[in-house]
Amino acid sequence: MIRMTSIPFVLFDMDGTLLDTRRDIARAANAARHELGLPAMTLEEVIMAVGDGVDLFVSRVTYPQTDGRFGAARRIFLRHYEANVIGETVPYEGILPLLNELMSRDVPMAIVSNKPAKLVDMLVRHFKWESFFKTWLGGDSAAEAKPSHLPLFLARQQAGLSASHPIVMVGDGSQDILAAKAAGCEAVWCSWGFNAAPIEGYPVRTINHPHELLLTITKS
Repeated sequence: MIRMTSIPFVLFDMDGTLLDTRRDIARAANAARHELGLPAMTLEEVIMAVGDGVDLFVSRVTYPQTDGRFGAARRIFLRHYEANVIGETVPYEGILPLLNELMSRDVPMAIVSNKPAKLVDMLVRHFKWESFFKTWLGGDSAAEAKPSHLPLFLARQQAGLSASHPIVMVGDGSQDILAAKAAGCEAVWCSWGFNAAPIEGYPVRTINHPHELLLTITKS
């Protein structure tokens, strides 16, 4: 268990952790590829490109950032995704009860995602999650995105917590674990997300269902 001397600040990744966004991302990616004259990708191929922010994602599903067509491809993808960001996206089973329980225990929470902040905000407001989170950040909210520690520290600052307040980063990607390592905080890896296994080399606790987070985070 993760034992803290005070209630930790729990930071959640969004895609693959709180929300199953796979189909809407893949639909937008393939709509962009169709517009660009490229063949469709499978759902699995698209999801393998997720996690490192919109620029790297677009470079993996269309053209490299060094390609002169990249800027247009990025705009096309975002146009399609912003128009259908809510389509089939749903919270994973157990997420809503988890958020309600953590809020009832006065556990401070935030979202730290690598997707554009505009899209994070659209999803938070669509699901009416404003009461759960003290703040929600995207990959363009801080000077650097995950795996940098900067968005984690920015979330803590925006939540009005002290620089010494303990953080737990909850996510499904290597970016989340590496950001936790860079911040010197605890990492919890979610097995239900987009990634098959956590990266090695940093202490991390694995959970297989959202309710297990309640057992993982305890106050000593």
